[in-house]
Order: sequence, then C-alpha cells, then structure tokens
Amino acid sequence: MKKKKKKSKNKKYGIIILIVTILMLIYILKDEYNEILNLLKNANLFWIIGAIVLFCAYFTFDLLAMYHIMKTYKKDVKLSFALYLGAIAKFFNGITPLATGGQPMIIYEMHKKKDIDIANGTNIVVQNYIIFQIALIIWCIIAIILNKTMNLFAYDPVLKNLSILGFTINFLILIFLGLVSFNKHFNKLIISFLIKVLSKLRIVKDKEEKIKKVNSFCENYYVNAHKLIKNKKLFLTCIFDQFMAQGIYYAMPIFIAFALNIGDSLTLVNTIAASAYVYIIGCYVPIPGGSGGMEFAFLGFFGNYIADYSIKALVLMWRFITYYLPTIVGAIVYNTLGTKEESSF
Repeated sequence: MKKKKKKSKNKKYGIIILIVTILMLIYILKDEYNEILNLLKNANLFWIIGAIVLFCAYFTFDLLAMYHIMKTYKKDVKLSFALYLGAIAKFFNGITPLATGGQPMIIYEMHKKKDIDIANGTNIVVQNYIIFQIALIIWCIIAIILNKTMNLFAYDPVLKNLSILGFTINFLILIFLGLVSFNKHFNKLIISFLIKVLSKLRIVKDKEEKIKKVNSFCENYYVNAHKLIKNKKLFLTCIFDQFMAQGIYYAMPIFIAFALNIGDSLTLVNTIAASAYVYIIGCYVPIPGGSGGMEFAFLGFFGNYIADYSIKALVLMWRFITYYLPTIVGAIVYNTLGTKEESSF
C-alpha cells in the first residue's frame, strides 16, 4: 500500500514538473524559436563537456561534507556510497516540492545498506544541511558585497524584494537549525509544545510516552551535534567542501555561455554573484526543482549581461545540465542500485 502511495505521489509530482516545463518552454521559445534552436544546435561541444565536468566537480565536493560526517558514525563507509546517496537525492529532490524528498531517502538508504540507525542518519543529514546553510549564507554575503561595491545589477524592485526574502528565509533557517542542534532545552521545548498541540487535536495518543521518547532522541541528537562543533578540523573541512561546491556551481553559467558563444560580457565575478542571487530566490519556490522561480530569477539577473534570445538559450541549457540531467541520472541510479538490499559501496 505504501509503495503504491509513493508511486502515485511521484507520478503526481512528475506531472507537475512536466506541465511547468512545457509552460516555461512555450514562454521561452514562443517568439524566437528558430534563433534559440540555432544557438543550441551550434553549441561548442568542448565547453559543454567542460560544464558537465564542472557539475561533476560540484557534485563531488557537495557530497564530501556528508561523507566526512558519515565517517564519524560508520568508519568503513566509502566515498562511492556517499556519491550514490547524492545521485538518488538529486532524483528525489528534483521531483518533490522544496527539494524535500532527498533527505528522507538518504536516511532510509543509510539504514538499509549500511545499518546506520534512523537517529544517527537524521543527525548526519541535519548536520550536513547546517553546513550547507552556513556556506550558502557566506556566498550570499559575498554576492551582496560584490553587488554593492561594483554595481553589478540594474535596480529591479521585484528581484530586490525576492532576494531580501530569500536571504531572510535562509538566515532564519540557519538560526533555527543551530538552536535545534545545539540547544537541547530549546529542542525539547519546541517538540513538547508540538506534541501537546497534536495531542489536543487527537492526532497523537499517549502524550507523555511520546514526549519521553522525543526527549531521549533530542538528548542523543544534541550529543552528536556537539561532536561536530567540537571537532573543529572536521567542521571547517566540511564548510570548505560545501563552500567549494557552491562556488563551482555558481561558476557554471559562464562555461555554458562560452559553449553558446555568448559569454563575452560575463566574468567569473558577475557570474558567481548572479548565480548566488538566482539560487537564493529560486530554491524556495514550492514547485519541484524550483521550476519557474529559477528560470525567472536567472533571466532577471543574467539579463543584465546577455540580451534577447541568447539569454533564453542560456537558461535552457543551464537548467538541462544542472536540473534535468542529474534528475534523470539519479532516477537511473535509484532504479538500478536502489532496489538492492546489499551493495559493494
């Protein structure tokens, strides 16, 4: 029954992605179809391969942080297993709203294939997400400073307000995760409050027993989160890995622009700054893959440097390499390796 529900949910999300993608393609291609198609057809293969290699480098650095954290719980785990988890996470994040499907699958696969219990699996995922948020905030601050000092983008009130909103959401998430991970009293207070509310709504039964179990989980969670912050070398290594991953990801559009022979007005500085703004706006659009939001933000920020149909060709290839291709590869990996109980990872 659960598998059927899961399949129907994935099917529903797949239909949403398909509809949004078709609408975006109609919007992007409707006026300059032939020009955009010609740009894509004549793309330089060398630069396209370079962009894909860059994505693989981003993907590896992105998973290194989680791999290092995982090693503190399971010493014999291999990097190949972390890469496998990253691949299936790309698939499940790609087909679920706000990229919420990847983390539960990572926890499930760690438990199924490496016998890492659910509590420790949750610790690994949340600690990794904290590292991700720290690196994201650092890059956002860098992008804001670059924009303020170099006037990189023309003033647009809509994009400005969306950027402020995105930065605020990410900053609040980081603070909340920090409190949940490193302040057990706050943790217990929040969860006890939620259980009491759910108990009053008759959703949760045996309130006291639930609170007792959750408090025990919080205690374990707090101890393990503290291990990460105390191990300064591990903590800084993970932040460095994630910082590098995001920096590589933000640099990708310049490679794709060169592939399309439209990269003359782009520099590494304005590309990275624009990409950071794009990500912070698009990542919280409540549609699988941030579809619609990512494209809107990309066209808005990179439109300062690339005009007309060229920017539309750029956004299409960028989305294919950074979203559609990893989602497809992740689906293949999951359907070939994810069904096996044991693995050689």
